[in-house]
Amino acid sequence: MKRRAVFFVILCVMFVIGGASNKTEEEKFLPQFSSSSKVHPNNFFDPRYFKPESSQKPIPSNKKIRGAVVPHHLLAHRMIADVFSKMQNAPPNLLILVGPNHKNLGPKILVSRLGWQTPFGTVEADIEAVDYLVSYNIAKEDEYVFDGEHSMGNLMPFIKYYLPNTKVLPIICHYDVSKKETKKLAENLLSLIQNGAAIVASVDFSHYLTADEAAKMDKETLKALNDNNWDSIFLMGNDHLDSPASLATLFFAMENAGIPDFTLVSHTNSGILLGSDIIETTSYMTFLFQK
Repeated sequence: MKRRAVFFVILCVMFVIGGASNKTEEEKFLPQFSSSSKVHPNNFFDPRYFKPESSQKPIPSNKKIRGAVVPHHLLAHRMIADVFSKMQNAPPNLLILVGPNHKNLGPKILVSRLGWQTPFGTVEADIEAVDYLVSYNIAKEDEYVFDGEHSMGNLMPFIKYYLPNTKVLPIICHYDVSKKETKKLAENLLSLIQNGAAIVASVDFSHYLTADEAAKMDKETLKALNDNNWDSIFLMGNDHLDSPASLATLFFAMENAGIPDFTLVSHTNSGILLGSDIIETTSYMTFLFQK
């Protein structure tokens, strides 16, 4: 009888251990985020694509960056670092970060009140700014969507490293956010910008094209930007850029703030960065608005 009891206990222990082991394996494939989390997890940091350096072309002391465009592919990490390092000397009190909702999950315009874990500490969200957009029905909250969105997560380590005391207002947009909706969003960001915030659009340009095709599409995009032809930009697809709404929010906000002129700082593509002229490419550009 004792042997049976001991055997039964052993079986139960093996079952529990085996169940726990299987659960652990399953959990590897589950999102790390849960609604009780106080911060978004550090899902995207890759030390191979983080090379801290100061910009070799700093901003003049009488100028301050009020708006910018940066890539979110980490292959272009030096371009990302260059822009944020340029902001170090006159850091904004708030960074409005607007980018694509790549999976088009949830409502069309989303914000998050949670911070982001990074190897350098937590990037804090500006809760008052988030509440402001939500209270005016400009955006909705959906924390879960942000957990897997690399247009936000890829940039947070750079923000924390170069702008350690700056809070963020994270905004992501569906691809089909209209020009009208974008203008309304930009109008509601003006008071924040007037109070010292900077706005950064997290945007990658032409996708999945040869180097020659990418150059042609980028030329069309730049012409439309210089011509202020937003009707054309809002008709563009992924072969030109991944988020017309994010780009437009930045440009409309800068125009509203009386800072309409921009500078193209850098322009390349993944083929050039990888030393290949036969692969499908993604184009990267950085822009600055200064005052």
